[in-house]
Amino acid sequence: MKKSTMFALLCVLLVCVMSFSACHLEVGGYAIGIMKLEEFESSSHGSVQQPDTTGNDPIYNIPDETVASEDSTGNQGGIQIDTSYQQLAMSAQDVIEFYKRATTDVKVRAPGYIRSRHQEISDVEGGDGTVPLINRVLNLVGTEVLKASGDEEDSIQINPHDDIAVRETFPMFNKDVGCELTDMSIVKSAVCYSDGLTYKIIITFDDQLNPDPENSAFGQIMTPIDRDALSDPIEEYLVVLDMNSYKFDINYTNCEITCIIDKETSRMTSLKHKMIMDIDIVMNLDLILFQTNNVKAGGRIVNFLEYYNFDWT
Repeated sequence: MKKSTMFALLCVLLVCVMSFSACHLEVGGYAIGIMKLEEFESSSHGSVQQPDTTGNDPIYNIPDETVASEDSTGNQGGIQIDTSYQQLAMSAQDVIEFYKRATTDVKVRAPGYIRSRHQEISDVEGGDGTVPLINRVLNLVGTEVLKASGDEEDSIQINPHDDIAVRETFPMFNKDVGCELTDMSIVKSAVCYSDGLTYKIIITFDDQLNPDPENSAFGQIMTPIDRDALSDPIEEYLVVLDMNSYKFDINYTNCEITCIIDKETSRMTSLKHKMIMDIDIVMNLDLILFQTNNVKAGGRIVNFLEYYNFDWT
């Protein structure tokens, strides 16, 4: 081969290589290109993608509308999920002890606070003219619950260092401690969460049928009413023919405590008691008052008790 021909072929090859460095070839819908090694290494194609090992998966805890409205939230399938609180590694017994210390500290130090409450009555059932009766009974129960919390007003302001008012209006009512519970068998769950600045305690209970306010385990942490105290007022509305068939039950179901405690001071900043009472009545009545002597009636009362704006000065 002549030297001139060889030189021409080398020039053509050099032009092709230079062209490929700036061009690509399209084959079957894919682009095949050639670039300089230093360009490839400096590009994102030349770096290896490392997996995320930061552990930033969101921690989902028990849904709570109040906290979700105050803190950052996530949204999964239209359901708001609180992502600000993380569960702490505490046993149910430890959580109850933490709650005891926080509530008893309120009794001892007597801070100021606002106490508010309200009730909802629903699921009223009764036939043959008994609806007015069950409405009266439910109102009696609701009134007794309100009386137990120490004042007739729905919202009251307690001043700091008024230890008598705190003793009467803060649970446990008319006692020097906030919790006396030792029997953990009634506790469905007791969990403590933290967002770094506060602790959030949530305590739930198994259903409790007719718990005694003084002698039951439920009465050592919640505020059930004295069922026997309602017998005389109920009988004022009717004449019971057969006391042996008279039944008046209060079943406390899905009751819950939510308590927020400041992490730095270990002092309470808010407390909520939700107490749900299902009322069930079966009795024989005077036929003059009702069309039947066999009355079955019932209803539900939900009592909300809340403490906030604590003043620890």
